Parts: sequence; structure tokens; C-alpha cells
Amino acid sequence: MEIRTHIGVSVDGFVATPEGRPAFLSMPGFVPGESHGHPGFIEGCDAVLMGRTTFEPALGAPRWPWPEKRVYVLTSRPLPEVEGVEIAFSDSPEDLLELMRRADFPGDVHLVGGPQTIEAFRALGALDRLEVVVLPVLLREGLPLSPDGGHPLHLTLDAQRVFEDGAIELVYAISQ
Repeated sequence: MEIRTHIGVSVDGFVATPEGRPAFLSMPGFVPGESHGHPGFIEGCDAVLMGRTTFEPALGAPRWPWPEKRVYVLTSRPLPEVEGVEIAFSDSPEDLLELMRRADFPGDVHLVGGPQTIEAFRALGALDRLEVVVLPVLLREGLPLSPDGGHPLHLTLDAQRVFEDGAIELVYAISQ
């Protein structure tokens, strides 16, 4: 099991607008769940991991975005049930990591959350791959990919590809 993130980031380093709208949604023609290599990425994942800020908007989606995937949510408050979906939650990244390891599923974990959730698992040494889609747009403000402070994080480039709209996917292994 590897924990991987697949996140869109503007050329100027933002993953979301100040209102929290994901950078991917700023791209003309973007189709959630279909664009920028998402189908191939999610195919190898048996579970999704996210913070509450990502989980709650998914409840209002026309269809559940992660059918047939185990769901792990980093939150301190109880969550509503989603029919037919196995959901585990905790306010402790360590506890969620242990639950995922004990579940012993064959595929990877898609870390869907934003920078805080990504950093929480990176700090544990549990983030294996940072898969970034650099979008050809300048958002000029918003939520940066990386929180302020801390030590540099060294990455090793494993793969790259260019999409028709000019976005570039960079797949990095995390150097622990």
C-alpha cells in the first residue's frame, strides 16, 4: 500500500482559490473524475483519505465520487453515514494510518485532502508519492500547495506527461 496524492496546482503554486474552489476547476473543459489522468490514477487505489473539508462537499455531489473505495477521514467530529460506503474517521493521522495498514487492501490510498492533510501524512513519513498536475493558469491568490515553514522536502521525479490542454503531470517519490 502506498499513499499517493494527485492534485492540481496553478503555475503560481495554488491548489485552490481563496474560496476553496480546487485549481482543477479553473481549467476550461475540466471534467471531474475524467480529466488529467484521474481514471488511470484512481484505478490503482482501493481507498481514499481526506480531511473533513474535502469530505463534506462530496456529500452534496450528484453521485458519490469514490464508489467501491474505502474512505478514511481526518476529523474530530462524527460524520454522517453514506449508504453503501465504509467510512473510518479519526482526529489522529497516526490512528488512520494504523487503520489503513490493518485493513490490508491490495491497492493504494488516494490522499484527496488539501495541503494540511497532505502535510499531516508527510510528517509521519507516510506519503509515498506526490503527483502534481501543473495547470497552465495563474490564480494569483489562494491556498498554496505547501504550508509555510518547515524543512525542505526533497523529491525524486519518477514520471511526467503532458496533457492536450498544456497541463503537465509530474510524479514524485518522496525522499524520506
